[in-house]
Amino acid sequence: MLQLKRWLITIVSLLVIIAGLGFVKFTQIKAAMAFGASFPEASETVEATKARWSSFQPTVTVVGQVRSKASVDVRNEVEGILTTVNVGSAAKVNKGDILAQFNVDTEMAQLDAVKAQIDLAKLEVQRFADLLNVRASSKEQLDRASAQLAINKARARALEATIAKKTLIAPFRGYTSIHDWKVGTYLPANTFFINVTGKDKAVWVDFNLPQIYANIKVGTLIMVNAKALASARPLQDANAATSATIVAVNQQLNTSSRTLQARAEIVSPPQNMRPGAVVSLQLPTGDEKPVIPLPNQAIRYDSFGSFVYVLTKDDEGNYRAARKPVNVVSKEADLSHISSGVEAGELVATVGSAKLFPNILTYVKE
Repeated sequence: MLQLKRWLITIVSLLVIIAGLGFVKFTQIKAAMAFGASFPEASETVEATKARWSSFQPTVTVVGQVRSKASVDVRNEVEGILTTVNVGSAAKVNKGDILAQFNVDTEMAQLDAVKAQIDLAKLEVQRFADLLNVRASSKEQLDRASAQLAINKARARALEATIAKKTLIAPFRGYTSIHDWKVGTYLPANTFFINVTGKDKAVWVDFNLPQIYANIKVGTLIMVNAKALASARPLQDANAATSATIVAVNQQLNTSSRTLQARAEIVSPPQNMRPGAVVSLQLPTGDEKPVIPLPNQAIRYDSFGSFVYVLTKDDEGNYRAARKPVNVVSKEADLSHISSGVEAGELVATVGSAKLFPNILTYVKE
C-alpha cells in the first residue's frame, strides 16, 4: 500500500511538471505568434495593364534595297579624249541631251568628204538614168553609179556610227550623279562616266525571302520602313512606315542561298527612301487572328510553359496574384501576342511580375 502511494505521488509530480512545461511552451509560442502577427503581410508592388482584344497578322521582317525604276551607268564604248563635257554634277538632263563627246574631228572630216561623194554619186545616177531613157547610155553604167551611191551611203553610216560611239547621250529624262570629268581627260574604253537616274517618283524595293515564305504573291500589300534598321526593331509605328505593293516575284529560288527574290513598288516614297537606301520590310505570312497583346515583361516561363499573373481583388479589396497559363502565338519587339489564357478586362502584372507567386498580396503602381 505504501509502495502504491509512492508511485501515485511520483506520477502526479511528473504530470504537474509536464503540465507546467507545456504551459510555459504554450505561452512562448503564443507570444511568438503574437509577435509575428504584429508584422505586415508580405507583399510586392508591380505595374499592370488591362487585357484587351486586338487583331494580329503574323508577319516576317526582311531587309531590302531601294532601286530607281530608271537608272543607268553611262560608259564609253570606245577610248578617246574628252573634247566636250556638257553636264554638271547632279544636273537635270532630258532624253537625247549630249552629256559629253570625244574628239571626232577626223570622223567629221571623213563624213564631210563622203557626203560630197554621195552628192556626186546622186548626180551621176540621175545623169545615167536620163541618158538611158534616150538610149545614150547602157544599163551597166547606171548600175555601177547606183552601186557607188550605195557604197558611199554605207560609209557615211559607218562614220556616223563611230561618231555616235564617241558621243555620250542621256538615255532618258532625269538627274546625273556627281562627277569630276574635265575636257582633255583620256578615257579608256568601258570607263564609268556618269549615272543617270530617272525622274519617276515611284521606286522599286528588291528583297529576298527565305524559301518557307515562297508563297508570297504579286499584289500583296507590305510595309516598308527606313528608320526600323537604326533601332533594329520591327515595324510598330504605322505612321513611320510606307506601304508598297509586290509587283514581281521570281519563279525560281536562288540555289545558293535558297531564297526567293521579289520586288515591290512604292508609288510615293518619303525622302529617306532614295535609290540605294537599305530598308526594312514587313510582309504578311498568314491571316489576321484575334489576340491579346501584352508587354514581354508580363510573360513568365518555367518547365510547364508560359504563364502570367492576373491580379484579382480579395474580400478586403486587395489585389492577389493568380497564376494563369497562356498561349503565346507571336513575340515582336516589346509585345507578346496571347491567343488564350487571359480574358479581356483582366488586370495582368507586367513590370515586376517576376517577384510574384500565387496569392501574394500585390500593390499596383500607379
